[in-house]
Amino acid sequence: TGISDKNSEHLQLLKYEVGQFYKQHHDYIPLDRERPIGVRILTAYLYLNDVEAGGGTRFPKLRTANNEGLTVMPKKGRLLLWPSVKDEEPSRKDGRTDHEALKVEKGEKYGANGWVHLRDFKTPHGKGCS
Repeated sequence: TGISDKNSEHLQLLKYEVGQFYKQHHDYIPLDRERPIGVRILTAYLYLNDVEAGGGTRFPKLRTANNEGLTVMPKKGRLLLWPSVKDEEPSRKDGRTDHEALKVEKGEKYGANGWVHLRDFKTPHGKGCS
């Protein structure tokens, strides 16, 4: 991306068991506009395993050719990267990227989340100021 590693939050590892999900949300945090780190501009999600059934990541406001929300199914090694903001105004939320983790129907789902901020995250975070 050409963005400094200092702008990245530390990875968050996730495990979903059968029946678990994460409701629709957005990774943009309005309060971060006023903080030295700036808002989250990108989200990366890495699937760490194949899931037997369910467990996709759904973007209800992004439409497929069938006019349905876009769903990406888990596949080991697959990386999703999406913006939280608009290119022309990087402090403004891009509402199209609301998303949710769909219910795991069979098996387990392992993943890693990463977020990239507009400015240096790691230095203030290391001082307890993020």
